[in-house]
Amino acid sequence: MVMVLNPMVRECRWRFRVSVPGTTLTLVMPRIDCAEHVPRTVPRLDRPCHGVTPMLNYRRFGSGNTVVLQHGFVGGGEYFAPLSTNLAQTHDVIATDLPGFAGSAHIPVPDTIADIATMLVDTVTALGVERFSLLGHSLGSATALQAALDYPEHIEKLVLYGSTPSGTLPDRFESWETTINRIETESIDTMAAWIAATWFVDGDRHPLYEFTKSAGEGASQEGAIRMIRASEPWDVRDRLGEVSVPTLVICGDSDRSTHPGLSYELWRGIPDAQLCVLPNCAHNAHLELSEAFNMVITRFLMRNAP
Repeated sequence: MVMVLNPMVRECRWRFRVSVPGTTLTLVMPRIDCAEHVPRTVPRLDRPCHGVTPMLNYRRFGSGNTVVLQHGFVGGGEYFAPLSTNLAQTHDVIATDLPGFAGSAHIPVPDTIADIATMLVDTVTALGVERFSLLGHSLGSATALQAALDYPEHIEKLVLYGSTPSGTLPDRFESWETTINRIETESIDTMAAWIAATWFVDGDRHPLYEFTKSAGEGASQEGAIRMIRASEPWDVRDRLGEVSVPTLVICGDSDRSTHPGLSYELWRGIPDAQLCVLPNCAHNAHLELSEAFNMVITRFLMRNAP
C-alpha cells in the first residue's frame, strides 16, 4: 500500500488507484487539486554552471515556482532526470551536484553538513531565487533538512526522501567504515556501481541500474570519504520540532540504506509532516515506482502553491 498520512487527522480525504504492472495500489492522501503530468521524454541535463566558487554545478530547466533537487552519496543531478522531466512541466527545476560528486567533483567537501547546506542555499540564491522548495535524497536529504533548519526564510516546502535525522545508520547494508575501506581499496566507480545495486529491490537486474550507475560516475575519492566524515557526527534529532515548513517524508518499504524506521522518526518529529511509504521499493523508489512517486511529489508541491 502507498500511504500519505496527515498526522493531525489520521484519515484520508481522497482515494484513487494507481496501476502498476503486476499489481494495483491504493493511494491515500489529502486532496490536492492539480493537473496530471506524465513524463514522455527525459531531457538531457547539460546546463552546468561555471560561476562563482564554491558555487555548485547545476542543471536548470522548466518554469514556474522553483524546486531544487539534491542527490545523495555517489550520485549526481542526472540521477533525477525522470522526476525532473515531470516537474519541469510545472516548475523551475534546479538539480545541484553535491561537492565531491558529478559536476562538482572538483569542489572541496566542507567539514560539516551545515556548511554543505550553506553552499547549497548560496548557490540557489546566487541564481536569483530567494524562495524555493527543496527535495533531498539520502545524504542529500541531510543537507536539505539542515537547510530548512538554518535558512527557513528561503525554503517553501521540504521533501525528505530516503532520509534520516542523523548520520548514524546502524541498519545500513554496510557500515560507513566498510564503505570507506571499499573506496580506498577499489576504484570509486567500482564501489559506486556496487552500492547502486543495493538501491534497487532487483539489484543490478533492474532496467534503470545502468542509468543509476552512470549518474554517479566521476566522483572524487577524497570527496566521497570527506562526505562520509561530514555526515557521521551530524544529528538533528533534537531539532526536528523546529522545522517550520510543510514537509513530506517519503521512502521505499525495502530501503536498505536508510531504513524506513528513520522516515517514521522524521514524520513523528516534524510538526504536521506527511508520510508516504512506497511498496516493493528500496532506496531508488523514484525509479522503481516512478509514476506513483512523481504524482505524490507533484501534488505535494502544487498544493496551495501561489
